Amino acid sequence: MTVAEPAPKPITSGKDPRFAPTLYAYVGQEGSWTLDFYRRAGGYEAVKRAFALGPDAVIEEVKKSGLRGRGGAGFATGLKWSFMPLKDGRQHYIICNADESEPGSFKDRYLLSEDPHQLIEGMLIAGYAMRASVGYIYIRGEYVHAAERLWAAIHEARAAGLLGENVLGSGFDFQLYVHRGAGAYICGEETALMNSLEGLRANPRLKPPFPAAAGLYGLPTTINNVETFCAATQILRYGADWHAGMGTEKSKGMKLFQISGPVARPGVYELPLGTTFRELIYDWAGGPLEEMKAIIPGGSSCPMLPWTDAILDTPMDYEAIAAAGSMLGTGGVTLIPKADCIVNATWNLVRFYGHESCGKCTPCREGISSWMTRMYQKLVTGRGQPGDVQLILDMSDNIGGRSFCALADACLGPVLSSIKLFREEYDALAQTGQPMYAPRKRWRDA
Repeated sequence: MTVAEPAPKPITSGKDPRFAPTLYAYVGQEGSWTLDFYRRAGGYEAVKRAFALGPDAVIEEVKKSGLRGRGGAGFATGLKWSFMPLKDGRQHYIICNADESEPGSFKDRYLLSEDPHQLIEGMLIAGYAMRASVGYIYIRGEYVHAAERLWAAIHEARAAGLLGENVLGSGFDFQLYVHRGAGAYICGEETALMNSLEGLRANPRLKPPFPAAAGLYGLPTTINNVETFCAATQILRYGADWHAGMGTEKSKGMKLFQISGPVARPGVYELPLGTTFRELIYDWAGGPLEEMKAIIPGGSSCPMLPWTDAILDTPMDYEAIAAAGSMLGTGGVTLIPKADCIVNATWNLVRFYGHESCGKCTPCREGISSWMTRMYQKLVTGRGQPGDVQLILDMSDNIGGRSFCALADACLGPVLSSIKLFREEYDALAQTGQPMYAPRKRWRDA
């Protein structure tokens, strides 16, 4: 390669030049997954800055940026990194949760397959900051192509001295591995993920102890998701002030928002936190193709919100969506058409959670996998009876907050919100056996 060869150019949004994509800057460009492409675009300069700052200063930089975990919980990333016992002399691990299994979420798969070196650099930075010399990328089993791209990128990085012993002459050693899951949604829960990584059944663990104290193999471990590690790369490249200058006061930076359902341009959009639903749906996704009645704002586990002007004008940040009665989650926005039966749509989610339960605890094994699934099947097949809806609510009270992990509560998010917003549709099925909205030809099949 000659020094005169131009570097790849970022994709500009065409909407607002202040917010050009960073995490998705090169997604879709030929060869973006190679080390040669990534280094011409400034890759691995951020980790050099991290080495110059020192581990403690890197954590302070991430704290100053205001980055919050992009996996759904929204916990402050720098604070989470500081929980690692930094000078205890034990082996430390970092893990990337790439088990993107939440219905409505599909943003990480493009980072994994189109820009894997961005993730590798982010994990290098995190490993250096937390004195962790070993990292694992736990990737969803169905992401075969992405896993192959990751392994190829890791081999390239090792050959170039960017992984392994004495990275870039810094004295820091870092080994990175890819572990493919077996397709279990429960492995998105961090302790179940660690059990799976150890070769055990993917059941969640009792907390405390928390992973920072006793995680993988009983040693200090920190887990973040793909988007969080990639955001850390950009923060060390451009600085904490750059990141903190975008978004809102408490929800800073850019976010990958996914939108699915009957819209003109479904997909992933990198936008500042605080962008409204209306801007995402109409200005970026081209608007709905039919009349809507509900929005799931952040992935299937988030409570539904009604399709109203007030909700459409709600900023998509952690605080505003919580105030509206739901969660930002992974930023997976799903639109539900008015002509769809809400009970049938919710049953689809209930079946998913029932199938994906690990079966460890009674509230989830019996309450979700068995009882709740059968109650919804009873309703949608026309065998409902008066009192069934109230029975679902009563049983939800016995399930909520009583399961070993959050899976049962995740299932109850759409259940309770759909009943609250559209009780009349439930009652129609329970009393007459006939849905208010009959099955129809779907918009995507037209």
